[in-house]
Amino acid sequence: MRERGNVWPLVSVLGGTFFMLVIVPLVLHREQSAKMATVDPQVTIGDGGSESSERTSVPKYRWPDNEVPRTAERLRDVTAVAIAASTTVVDYAMHGRVPINADAILKDITTRGLLPVEWLTDQPGVLQMPHATVQLRYSPKDLSVECLSVPRERTDGPAILIRLPDGENTGVGSRYFESMQVDGINYPAPFTPVSQIIATGWQPRPFKQTQIPDEQRAQLEQWAKSVTKQQ
Repeated sequence: MRERGNVWPLVSVLGGTFFMLVIVPLVLHREQSAKMATVDPQVTIGDGGSESSERTSVPKYRWPDNEVPRTAERLRDVTAVAIAASTTVVDYAMHGRVPINADAILKDITTRGLLPVEWLTDQPGVLQMPHATVQLRYSPKDLSVECLSVPRERTDGPAILIRLPDGENTGVGSRYFESMQVDGINYPAPFTPVSQIIATGWQPRPFKQTQIPDEQRAQLEQWAKSVTKQQ
């Protein structure tokens, strides 16, 4: 009971991480998109009446649909999946259980209402999103998860990889990996060492929207390791 009591502050950190990595980027993305929106002016000649004047005074906005906002949307979605999956694995471990496979994790997340049901597919551990196919990778040995976001087409941006916990992260802050090209992407095998991921054309990227204190991040990683050792 004492160990479980000490866990709750770290659960709060995990919840805060979810808020900062998912909710905050979503709000910022919407604000930036609003600034980039374009206006279609409507010009009329003659007296169109008051109703016509009211219609012309209301601008019409078009949300941009290109590689930049699509990549931002994909990063938001794959980050949410990674955090939800990692939280589920930790929850299982706290109750003395271990998820069977990645598909079981996704189904559990969906049952809790954390993922849209329409994202599920017949392929184990695979989600189908509007602009990407997301593969959840899971290592029961050390209770690690990896989320690989594969763009559906070239205009959907580069591939994205998120690993939790990021055991090889030595203090650069929360990060993800992004392919350096959108054509001929070399996808790494599950849980490939970071040095090999970078060598095959990927680049680590920090989550710019948030900066988690190193002390809290170290506590969270240490907690995950301690939970793993108990299995």
